[in-house]
Order: sequence, then structure tokens, then C-alpha cells
Amino acid sequence: MERRNLYERFSGYEWPQQVGNLASTLARVSLLSTKLDYDKTLKDLLREATLLIEWCAPGGSPDLQKDLSFMQRELLFWRNISLEPETRKLLSLRSRIMSDQLLEASGLL
Repeated sequence: MERRNLYERFSGYEWPQQVGNLASTLARVSLLSTKLDYDKTLKDLLREATLLIEWCAPGGSPDLQKDLSFMQRELLFWRNISLEPETRKLLSLRSRIMSDQLLEASGLL
């Protein structure tokens, strides 16, 4: 999806829904990270997640903003490395953990 269109749609949501969408993107990263046929989609999802973090972070508490900043840096790292079978498993686990943390922080659970 084009960045501008994504931003316009995303910015129209309330903060909890923004964080919920970010958690959903990270859950998709978790599911696709172990499937070699989806490398391009995986890289796109990692990029999308970093953008969503940038756009929703200002609405969170200072502690959550700090956590989001760390998550964003980690996702950028994952996006820029070669994903081997063992690292894919770790990406799957880390993205699932981040997704769960964000769902809890959003209050949607």
C-alpha cells in the first residue's frame, strides 16, 4: 500500500486501534517469517510496522514510547539482515511477543 494512503487511513483511527493494527501487522510478521516464499511480503510488513510505530508512538505514555522506539529499531535490524532458518524462528518469536505486548498496552484485550 502506498505510504500516504496508509498514513491517511491509519491516522483516522483512535490510538488503541492504531496500536491494535500495529499488533496485527506484527502477528502477520510472526506467521510469515518462517515461510521462504513470502520474503518480499515479510520485508514489506517489517517496513509497514516501523511506519506504524512512528505514527502511533506520540499517543502513548513515555514508557510505551520508549518501548516502541526499541521495537522500531529491532524491526529495522530484522529488515536489513539476511534471514536464515534459525533467525527466522527468532523473528517469529520476537514479533509475536511484541504483538502480544502491544495488544495488552492498547487495552483491546
